[in-house]
Amino acid sequence: MISHSFEQTKQIAQNFASTLCGGDIVFLEGDLGVGKTTFVQGILESLGYTEPVRSPTFSLMNVYLIKNHLTIQRVIHLDFYRFETPAEIRSLGLEEFLEDTQNVFLIEWPEKGIEKKSNIFYTKFITFKSLDEQTRQIIIHSR
Repeated sequence: MISHSFEQTKQIAQNFASTLCGGDIVFLEGDLGVGKTTFVQGILESLGYTEPVRSPTFSLMNVYLIKNHLTIQRVIHLDFYRFETPAEIRSLGLEEFLEDTQNVFLIEWPEKGIEKKSNIFYTKFITFKSLDEQTRQIIIHSR
């Protein structure tokens, strides 16, 4: 898909959100500033979340409670950009969150810290590519 604006990126995300269910793990890959967090904002808006949605670059993990959804209770938004090793990710203690099938994970920069042998496997993988200053290519893969 091609997006020419923040609004279009959010609309694509809102359409994508309808495919999510509890237990999904979504990897978001792309350079800085290509719209990954904007995409997450669109997903959360579609799920009825009304509070501000911010990048977890500095907090590392933001947890959003979702009300009135059949299969999704929480969206856990992670940013692995600053991680150097998979051990740093293990220190977050995600095991309990991973075991809860009512959680959806949205992980920015997964390539920074997830080992190929890790127990974190994506169910959906989204690649963002900047085509010019405003235009983005968004490619969605499902496993």
